Amino acid sequence: MQNISEKFVSLMARPGQENVPKDDIPWYLKYGGRVLGIVGAFFAILFGLWNCVSILLADVGCLLSGILQICAGLLVMVVEAPCCCMFVDFVQKVADFADSKPFYYRAGAYCVIAIPPIILCPGLGSIFGCGLIFATGVLYGMMSLGKKGSRQDMAAIASPNAMSPGQGPTLDQSSTLMEDPDVWRPT
Repeated sequence: MQNISEKFVSLMARPGQENVPKDDIPWYLKYGGRVLGIVGAFFAILFGLWNCVSILLADVGCLLSGILQICAGLLVMVVEAPCCCMFVDFVQKVADFADSKPFYYRAGAYCVIAIPPIILCPGLGSIFGCGLIFATGVLYGMMSLGKKGSRQDMAAIASPNAMSPGQGPTLDQSSTLMEDPDVWRPT
């Protein structure tokens, strides 16, 4: 069994180490997604507890929404910041499993787990707490799309001489605004 300091060091070193090569993602998106996930998970747990207090008003829907929101926040916290839960043994395995998958898995999971609490109790706490988790999912979805093409690639695709699969070159010069690159190029 590892001692606590070795376990802490291994958990803290995880954000720089990736099992799936994702080098085409800018650093600010990578760390921005992680920070937004951690902040979103914190607020989801906090506002989930606030929704659970609504049982005093006999609102069972908001109680269930609060429980789901707390579970969603804990799941995001485990995946994004396993150092916050380092005394639970299986946390590192869950985080490594999530890191070994492509970004769109994480994007879909975050967007799906953020919706039910908002549907059950459409209050400000649910919308803000789960909205941050949903925004994290959207950010991971944007990361899964990859890099944008270069300006030359986009101009070549938009030009009237671009070949579509199964078609010859188009002869209609009025079909695009990008006929003359000097016209649309900023000065």
